[in-house]
Amino acid sequence: MPNREIVEWWRGFLCAVPGRLGEKARWRWYGFTAEAGVRVLPHVLIYYPENLTIGCNTGIAAYCQLNARAGIEIGNNVLIGPGSYIWSQNHKMRDAKINIREQGYELSPVAIEDDVWIAARSVILPGVRLARGTVVAAGSVVTKSSEPNAIIAGTPAKVIGKRESGSEIIHQQSDSD
Repeated sequence: MPNREIVEWWRGFLCAVPGRLGEKARWRWYGFTAEAGVRVLPHVLIYYPENLTIGCNTGIAAYCQLNARAGIEIGNNVLIGPGSYIWSQNHKMRDAKINIREQGYELSPVAIEDDVWIAARSVILPGVRLARGTVVAAGSVVTKSSEPNAIIAGTPAKVIGKRESGSEIIHQQSDSD
């Protein structure tokens, strides 16, 4: 498919363009839908960009990967830290008599609501909905949806606190405390 290869070369070029010019070029020509104020930094790899929607004033840091095959919706004022992964598909693997490679994919969209911060090197798996105001700690693997204003961390990610009005953070008591 020569046209498909040309598209991949074009996206590879856009991925590498530095600075504000690169941000504007990616916003305009990568193939995703984005509102005003979106910043997609260099070396962000997006699979199926036509299935990605990004709200206003959202930033995606360098070296992130997004697989939007089943769809990814990102709200307004979202921060996605460097090296994070957001995936809307996963390999089927239940049948041990069939090679995993031959079982196809399970597709499940991802939704990230407004005012979410996904810290560096986090992984968001298919079917997850991060509710408004959620904070995902660095290096977390998110397998389940969150409640509004939750602070989640770990592998797999669990609620460790809640954001409240003002500057105080409420921490949950753990078994080790």
